[in-house]
Amino acid sequence: MNAEKCEFLAANQQIEIIPRISEKVVHLISGDVGPFEAGIPTKIPVWMALMLKRKHHCHIVPPGWLAIEELKKILISESDNLGLSHLPDMFFELSHMLVKEASDNIFEVDQVKSLIQDIYDKREAKLRTSAITFLSQNETCHAQLDGVQPIEVASSRATLEACKQMAILIRNKHQSTPI
Repeated sequence: MNAEKCEFLAANQQIEIIPRISEKVVHLISGDVGPFEAGIPTKIPVWMALMLKRKHHCHIVPPGWLAIEELKKILISESDNLGLSHLPDMFFELSHMLVKEASDNIFEVDQVKSLIQDIYDKREAKLRTSAITFLSQNETCHAQLDGVQPIEVASSRATLEACKQMAILIRNKHQSTPI
């Protein structure tokens, strides 16, 4: 899976909007959405919220975790914990889409972008360090990746593939018999 596929999957997450239009229920293959009443908050899939935003038919309400204070708490938690902290589902994918297409709905968007990048960098460094430690072990074992986001798995695919190849080499070394 690559970053585009991760964002595609994240676009099905629900987000709150404040419609500027009034519409009846919209019938979609995935289910009904709406009704929309101007000024009354409702939850819809992110892809639809972004489409309505482009047409100036709604205001997107950013998730609570996209506030500066919440992002600072996440960053501190990431710094304090040895492992990966728990993040909301599709954290990086959703934040990227919202910052990119709904930046006018996000308070102090530049600081938000900076904090998200700091969180990503800290987590990437932890993943890289743990992968190197894992690869340096001379035994076959399995790793459990708790709290890893889909985009992190996609960006770490090469490292994970190296882990798999290393495990195969070690297993072959242990199975071979000296002559």
